Amino acid sequence: MVALSRSFVLGQHYPGTSAVHQSGALVKLVSTIALMIGVFVATKTVQYIPIVLLLAVGIGVSRIPLRFFARGLKPILFLIVLTVVVQVFFTPGTVIWQFWFVRITREGLGLAGFILCRLVLLTLVSVLLTASTSPIELTDAVSDLLKPLSHIGVPSAEIALVMSIAMRFVPTILEETERIIRAQVSRGARIGEGSLVVRMKSFIPILIPLFVSSFRRADDLAVAMEARGFRVGSPRTRYHARHFQSFDAFILLGTAAALSGVILWRLFL
Repeated sequence: MVALSRSFVLGQHYPGTSAVHQSGALVKLVSTIALMIGVFVATKTVQYIPIVLLLAVGIGVSRIPLRFFARGLKPILFLIVLTVVVQVFFTPGTVIWQFWFVRITREGLGLAGFILCRLVLLTLVSVLLTASTSPIELTDAVSDLLKPLSHIGVPSAEIALVMSIAMRFVPTILEETERIIRAQVSRGARIGEGSLVVRMKSFIPILIPLFVSSFRRADDLAVAMEARGFRVGSPRTRYHARHFQSFDAFILLGTAAALSGVILWRLFL
């Protein structure tokens, strides 16, 4: 059985010393949001070329193995296959192949390829951000991004902290789920076998101890944070001060160029 924690890489940090790792977390977060906007702005598959080029450069410079990004696509593999199948076989248009009631249209293939590229790009951009940025840096970046909202009473620092803890708990919960599944299987339980109803019932003995363990971990985390002097609303300092670097400017310029390319491509081509 493949470890669940290793198959789900979104939110996991991949340590490194590349220029992408050492660049500012806020710059990478803003660039990621801008690229995601570009992904949704595009209306044709060919308009994704600027984003693909910038993403390829970022992956290459980060020196993160391609298999790490491939593992990031595994959790959405079912969604990708389901979306492609639905678009290919149920989109009306010019029929290019037909057998009985099953038919494939040219418009369906085009729409399936477009949605496939959209899902893959969104996932890869997110994985590159979380893999090259530590949870603490990402928390500070989200806090800085939301800081203007603090003037109207929005607790930006607390929101950033909650988001960071949630992302950090994903691999932890997956590891705990895998441990519980192995414990249940060793006791003779049949997990994931039989009909759909039987499979759903077999996961009930897993959910209960998983919830208990999650609440226990959350309580231990709260006690540890209070023991270290954390108080809601109190000002916080940072051990490492980040300064704007030359590669940060390259990231921003590249992101602006990619986003502008997508917008201009959509408007004039």
